[in-house]
Amino acid sequence: MKPIEFSKIQLFDGAMGTRLLKLGFPFRPMMEELNVTHPEIIRSIHKEYVDAGADFITTATFGVNGYKYQESIYTVKEIVGAAIDNARTHAKDVYIVLDIGPIGELMEPYGDMSEEQCYAYFKEIIEAGKSSVDAILFETFMDIEEIKIGIRAAKENTSLPVFATMTFNQNGKTMMGVSVEDMVKSFEELKVDALGVNCSWGPKELIPIVEALCSMSKTPILVQPNAGMPFTHKDGSLHYLVDAKEFVDVAQRYIDFGVKIIGGCCGTDSETISQCFKRFKQ
Repeated sequence: MKPIEFSKIQLFDGAMGTRLLKLGFPFRPMMEELNVTHPEIIRSIHKEYVDAGADFITTATFGVNGYKYQESIYTVKEIVGAAIDNARTHAKDVYIVLDIGPIGELMEPYGDMSEEQCYAYFKEIIEAGKSSVDAILFETFMDIEEIKIGIRAAKENTSLPVFATMTFNQNGKTMMGVSVEDMVKSFEELKVDALGVNCSWGPKELIPIVEALCSMSKTPILVQPNAGMPFTHKDGSLHYLVDAKEFVDVAQRYIDFGVKIIGGCCGTDSETISQCFKRFKQ
């Protein structure tokens, strides 16, 4: 693959977890085992995003780490390897990105996880996937110290581009009290290749956060909102209120601010990315 550059708008893919939910796979612990047990389902979702025009496909590894998968019959290496194979099956001229989420345990002094343990968990994932991906994404973090350890593990053990995003409340801070300014300062000191926000609320609610990001940082900005906040239907199904057209209309605001990379998080799908492609890439 050619080197990643952001002189023009680039598209990430959309949700994996909520897409699986719609296909009849309810949320459960160690859901990423589906990479091994049902690879055809994971591959079909990746293909939807490739066909929609995504430039970046993220591996279905968000929750994979040695802490969460202590009880799994599969190793982290086995799941990450299967996930990368699944992402590459229908990939044409797209970048494959190793997706890494929070470990799932609070760091000391709020929890029991030490910095050394945290680093080791991140390093295990990175070592398992670094030879077969084009970049690494840390996403949906709330603790700046945890994600900084992850970024450091990636920088110290690979030469791959590193992207990093956190999730914010409507008050402009994460649940751990990290401000947009705190995040930008920390990430730029670590020389990430792109930074931004994902998940959080709906596209409209993120407008002030995205505007602030673009005013503070010269690093390429990545934004992947949810399709609004979900509600549960009487039959137990989960629904998101923001359709693809509304998503794209708000994403245009982001681009006007200076955002270079757009994707989707919970509740988005291939139609979301397809509409982004038609608006921003054609």
